Amino acid sequence: MDFVEWNEYYESWYGGTVESVKRNLEEIHRAFPDKMIVVSEYGYCECTPDRVAGDPRRIEILRRHTDAYRECDWVGGAIFFCYNDYRTHIGDKGIGALKQRVHGVVDLYGGRKPSFAALRAESSPVETLDVHVRNSEIDVVVNTRKRLPAYRLDGYRVRCIACGFQDLPMEQQEKVLPATAPGGQSQVSFTLVEKNARRVRVDILRPNGSSVITTETRG
Repeated sequence: MDFVEWNEYYESWYGGTVESVKRNLEEIHRAFPDKMIVVSEYGYCECTPDRVAGDPRRIEILRRHTDAYRECDWVGGAIFFCYNDYRTHIGDKGIGALKQRVHGVVDLYGGRKPSFAALRAESSPVETLDVHVRNSEIDVVVNTRKRLPAYRLDGYRVRCIACGFQDLPMEQQEKVLPATAPGGQSQVSFTLVEKNARRVRVDILRPNGSSVITTETRG
């Protein structure tokens, strides 16, 4: 194989702690020092009667385990499992056609849980987004991650929305974000026509139009 895949469920299916995660990653790396590791599944399933911590626990495991992967430069990727709660005949929640496993950051109908925002943040290649407002001048500073997920940003855009009267959106501008390498920094500036912006919202958009990070600031 070109790389090693590992399903990692410490602190849930496997027991153990986040230290167990690090130790196992190091053991795999010693066994296959020339191969990248991809964590093919990780997360928290509320699939047994003893797991009652709910979505806050899902967020905690997502953040702590992702941070553990970032400490290992031989971990090339991680796939959080899973996006949505899903129907299954072995589910321990629900009855009949609604029998399900509660494993996702959205429910059966796509309703977002708090863990959705946590997954979005951890999956963003942008580590920090700083917005500086000086009257009608807006400076946006983007810092990309050095570690997971870290990749060159090409074709990304910066969208700026200014809200004024009754806090309603009054003006929108977009600019191309300069190509930015992992651990790099880019800056984009806007000059607003709207002179009475009370709030400015800035998003970094992928080439497909989805937002990877959002910040808002008061004018």
